[in-house]
Amino acid sequence: MTIKVALIGAGARAVSHMVALSHLPDVAIVGLADLDTGRAQAAQGRANERRAPATPPIDAAIFTDYRHLLEAVAPDCLYLCLPPFAHGPIDHDLIDYGQPILFEKPVAVEMGLAREIADHVAEAGIINAVGYQKRYSSAVREAVRRLQHQTIGMAISIRLSDLPGQPWWRVQAQSGGMLVEQHTHAVDLMRFLCGEIELVFAVAATRLLNDTPNLDIFDMNACTVRFANGAPGMIGNSCAAPAGAAIFPPHLVHVVAHDMVVSVNESKTVIRRPQGEIEELLPTADDNLLMNQTFIEAVRTGRQEGILSSFADAVRTLAVTLACQASAEQGAPIQVEEFMRGTAKDGE
Repeated sequence: MTIKVALIGAGARAVSHMVALSHLPDVAIVGLADLDTGRAQAAQGRANERRAPATPPIDAAIFTDYRHLLEAVAPDCLYLCLPPFAHGPIDHDLIDYGQPILFEKPVAVEMGLAREIADHVAEAGIINAVGYQKRYSSAVREAVRRLQHQTIGMAISIRLSDLPGQPWWRVQAQSGGMLVEQHTHAVDLMRFLCGEIELVFAVAATRLLNDTPNLDIFDMNACTVRFANGAPGMIGNSCAAPAGAAIFPPHLVHVVAHDMVVSVNESKTVIRRPQGEIEELLPTADDNLLMNQTFIEAVRTGRQEGILSSFADAVRTLAVTLACQASAEQGAPIQVEEFMRGTAKDGE
């Protein structure tokens, strides 16, 4: 049976998904919705330039209203690829449609909305996934296996880069800030590798981008965290340090264990041991392709088990990043579980 796929939102992530889907048998991209028809056409064009060799061109019907898309093409599953601030009523409409959904991350910019959507997903009982594709890398999954019976000493993740070009990104109410939108993959990998984060205490400031028009986010973040297993961790993030990008690759997490330091991202895992041995583990396949393959298989079978990042799990990553933002604003530590449940002050 051919799975009919429709995408809502025509940004870079939608293009990546369309390219990945072109590699999968018995999958047809039947619809693409975006408020800007030209953007949707351009996205489909970019996807066709990169589609799997010897496959027919992607020729999805293009809509400006996702409700018209649902009526016209009756997709078997949906990809929701919107900026963080656009989540809300559209999520609830698509959940009510009743078909599997892959949501792009972050899943919201405030905790209350994320809880509402998570509750709706659970009530509807639909197959669901969130686009934390780094979890699907074999290099990451092997690191998880190697660390499974290790005592975790500490986890560290630092991301230094320049300011993304999207105008909404520099607006706190639209992007959620650096940790929420930019460093979310690394925070998610910290959880995937080391377990839940239970406490955060952050300091942040706008130090170097004060003259940037329409910017109200912190451009420097320094967060100390405590894992539920007792291990401390550190998260550092800046969007005002372009020279740092090569030194601190995106999504890289260092884990200090008893007899090794494990440095992990989707591109490779490097294990360093006390005697100087270095072991390098490379991925066997593209992580985004693996995530799409897993989601489509879940759509076919109606089984959620193979999906490595459900909506409910992604809400936990969002809670850590939003709690760090709130901690920096309030100048106080925050218990993540209370923050996630809404029983602690969460800046909403």
